[in-house]
Amino acid sequence: MSKVYVVDDDAMRRAQICRLLASENIHPEPFDSIDELLQFTPSRGFILVYDEGEGVLDLVQKLERDTWLPVIAYCDRPETARIVTAMQSGVASYVVYPLKADEFRREYDKLQGAFAVKFAKQQRSTAARKMLETLSNREREILACMLDHGTSKAIARHLGISPRTVEAHRANLMARLEVRTAAQAIRIAVEGDAFGLTVEASAPDDSPALGIACDDRYEELVEQAAGARVAA
Repeated sequence: MSKVYVVDDDAMRRAQICRLLASENIHPEPFDSIDELLQFTPSRGFILVYDEGEGVLDLVQKLERDTWLPVIAYCDRPETARIVTAMQSGVASYVVYPLKADEFRREYDKLQGAFAVKFAKQQRSTAARKMLETLSNREREILACMLDHGTSKAIARHLGISPRTVEAHRANLMARLEVRTAAQAIRIAVEGDAFGLTVEASAPDDSPALGIACDDRYEELVEQAAGARVAA
């Protein structure tokens, strides 16, 4: 059964939406605030949140830093400008309350298909960033040099340190990243955007920017970087 996290401080509205979702075989998880949701730290599914104040925009920003999930905003009688702002800020979709079961199901199914691949990529990116945060400053420097300079001798010349010191740092960072090859380490660095290689999504003028890696270039950049000038 699918899952949707329903965030709304109005108990009656929240309960009505949860009943509607359950009738469509979509499992609802109710929360009365964004803060409560973030304390729960959801990892899978969609977030359906009532749009008021700046809460939705703050939620999208926090999710991008931590664990990304598609956000669907809703409101009764929303202004067009507010919908546009929400979509441009990274909201996946915007629906009008009161929700209609058949209309929400169509929107939900459409988003499930569209976001399946993007969700997997974003999850890998989030996991990679958390692993990169465990590295020391010197280990980060060595990792960057593994892409630019390749061999330990070349890195040592660039940094003005001994090859043995480079090898020690390489061994440490690869252990922290839980990888066995330089190519695997570089892939994690690329997925965690340590090299600034990901690009913002380019969307047609009539569709919202999603603020995640561009589908057409993402895999190409990752493979290109991971295979570039890596010592055997």
